[in-house]
Amino acid sequence: MRVATLSLLVASLFWAKQASAAEAATGEPRSVPPGSLVMDAPGDMPHLDYADVVFCVQLAPSTLVPSGNYRAQCSVSRKTCLLSPNRLLIDGVESQEPLERVRPCEPLAAGKLPTDGNTEWKLQAAIAEAPPGWYRDERGRVMQVNFDLNRRIFLGGTWAPIYRPDGSGFLAGRARVDFGGVAIVNARDELVQHRFHFLEVSQWLGATPADFRLEASLFRYDTSARRAHSPVWLTTFVGAPHRFDILTIGWAAEAGRFEVLGGRTLVTFAELDLTVDLWTSADLDSYLRVRLGPALEYDVLANGVSLRPAAALEGDFTLDRDGFHHLTASIAGEKLFFAPPVEGRGVSPERLRIKAGYELILFAVNDYPVTAVLDARAIWRDDVPSLQGWEFSGNVGLRFSLWAPARYSSLQIHRREVTSRPRAENPLKKTAPPPSAPAPVSSGADISDGFRDEPSPRVRP
Repeated sequence: MRVATLSLLVASLFWAKQASAAEAATGEPRSVPPGSLVMDAPGDMPHLDYADVVFCVQLAPSTLVPSGNYRAQCSVSRKTCLLSPNRLLIDGVESQEPLERVRPCEPLAAGKLPTDGNTEWKLQAAIAEAPPGWYRDERGRVMQVNFDLNRRIFLGGTWAPIYRPDGSGFLAGRARVDFGGVAIVNARDELVQHRFHFLEVSQWLGATPADFRLEASLFRYDTSARRAHSPVWLTTFVGAPHRFDILTIGWAAEAGRFEVLGGRTLVTFAELDLTVDLWTSADLDSYLRVRLGPALEYDVLANGVSLRPAAALEGDFTLDRDGFHHLTASIAGEKLFFAPPVEGRGVSPERLRIKAGYELILFAVNDYPVTAVLDARAIWRDDVPSLQGWEFSGNVGLRFSLWAPARYSSLQIHRREVTSRPRAENPLKKTAPPPSAPAPVSSGADISDGFRDEPSPRVRP
């Protein structure tokens, strides 16, 4: 703190001296901060608000900011202007590197800063603004802190032990590799969400060919919506009556699903499902639903096509605002009709699949998240003669994701803040000229047009 205070005093003296020299040399007035520039301890400095107008202001050069170029936002209620250097800092001194991911700033006319000649206002050192889902540190470097794991391309590897109670026992020397892509699109004012899954592949490898498994899907689609009228709703009468819309109808489809195990290859040509959302979050990223529908499945070895109806209860939950915790769970039942005859199995074989998974963002490399993956699976089936009965497996590993932009919900929060924030009265705005008189031409913007009633918040990741 003593070092920061000493640097501040030296900078202030140097700033005033340089301003006087610049004004004498050019004949143009330069803004000089009245008194000391308020500087909070590292970690407590306020941030400029990305939702508000940002002004570019030219002040006198200093040892810390040789260019004298700053970004500014002012608060009427606090009579404070926040100032942030317009370039990255290295060892506390301005560099030549521009700031990344800042909103365009409006030039400020000379002498328009409220602190000019007004001792009631103060200048406070601040950190430049960052877009929704991003954070900027004291040096001005920006980093992503909000991730949408429903929009990414991923590649991962896990340890994948397996246990079969049929006498095969526990096998620890097994691994899984998975990759794929997923995207969501919000439409109709965020009331409908479309989900797309592309080329999702999971491959298990072990010491013997019997340990090999492959699950792949070329394309999957599903949708959820928040509708004004639900076909089923629940009304409670504890206190004031409350209505809860509990069912929303949607649909899902899949094309090109492959499963290879136990010497057999099963191909699902197409599947079309009806979905019933029992619950969806306000941003539609999380849901609990029932899914049921038919599919056509081809058994390569038996050379026959079966009708495979399925019913599932499944959920997908993003547990926090920034998308760091992601939970999935499902239980699905499948039955084959008109299946080709296979020695060692019944006429209409069945499957029961139970899955639960958790994914946690650990860190990010160049703003691409690396996640820890934990999941458990239990499968009962009698369609593959060599693998009939129960099979239990787990997966523990890491996953690297490309893309993964900030969640839609972070943008929605940003838009709500912008539209709901009250505009301040303009204490420095002059009376407007009569309609017949031409508007005066200004050499720059008036910072009072961007005043706020409330100060910019202190933002921490």
